Amino acid sequence: MYPRVAAFFSLLSVISVSALAADDSFIGKWKFDPDKSQMNGLDYKIEDAGGGQYKFIFGDDAETLTLDGKPHATKYGDTWSIKTIGPNSWESTNELDGKVTNKSKWTVSADNQTFTSTDENTRPDGSTGKTEATFKRTSGTTGLAGSWQTTSVKILTPTSITMAKWQGDGYTRTNPAFKETFDFKLDGKEYTPKGPRVPKGITVTAKKIDEHSMELTYKMDGKTTETDKLEVSADGKTLTQTVTYAGVSKPEIDVWNRE
Repeated sequence: MYPRVAAFFSLLSVISVSALAADDSFIGKWKFDPDKSQMNGLDYKIEDAGGGQYKFIFGDDAETLTLDGKPHATKYGDTWSIKTIGPNSWESTNELDGKVTNKSKWTVSADNQTFTSTDENTRPDGSTGKTEATFKRTSGTTGLAGSWQTTSVKILTPTSITMAKWQGDGYTRTNPAFKETFDFKLDGKEYTPKGPRVPKGITVTAKKIDEHSMELTYKMDGKTTETDKLEVSADGKTLTQTVTYAGVSKPEIDVWNRE
C-alpha cells in the first residue's frame, strides 16, 4: 500500500498492494470486501498556499500544485495536474510515462460543506477501477481550502490478490490487476515490491506477531510511510488489515475474503 496525496481521493490505488501473509493459513486467493472495510474518518487538508497554489496534505505526505492543469512532477515518479472546470468543480489527472493512470472529478456542494469525488483508475491489465467518495468539511468556509474527512467510500471494482510460498519460509504476493509481485520473508529485512505502478524507493519489512498475524512496515527512501497489522480469522475465511499511515491518527481497516 502506498499512501499518497498525489492520488488524492483515489482510494482504489491505496489498496492495490495490500494484504500479505504471516503463515500458511494465508496461502490462497483473497478478494477485497468494500462492505466490511472501514475507510471513513480519514482526514485530508487543502491549504491555500498563495500565488494560485494549493497544498494537498494527507498525514506526513504533501504536494503543492496550481489549479491550471499543468503537470506537477511528484515524488512517486508520475505527474499530477488539477484544473478548474466549474465554479465548484475540478478535474484531477495522474499520468505515468505519458499515459493517464487516474482521473477524478471533484465537486464542492453549494453550501460548501460536502466534497464528492468520482474516480476512474486505468489498471496495468487494461481494466478500469472506479471509486466514489464523500467528505465532510471540518474546517474552512468555501471552495477547496480547508480540512475534509471521509464519510463514505465506495470501491465499485474491488481487486483480488493471491499468496503463495516462496523459497521455503517466504511468500509471494501477486495482484494481477496491477501486475504487482512481492517476494518477502518474516525476517525484518527490506524487500522491494515490483510492478509498473510501484514507486522507486519503496521497501517493506515484515515480522511475525503470532501464528495468525504479522506486521509490515513500508518505507520510501528510508522514511516510514505506514505500518500494517494483518490478521487471519480463526476460521481462515477473512483477512483483516489495520493500516496506520504516518501522521494520521485514525487507522484504515481493510477486509479481504478468501475466494
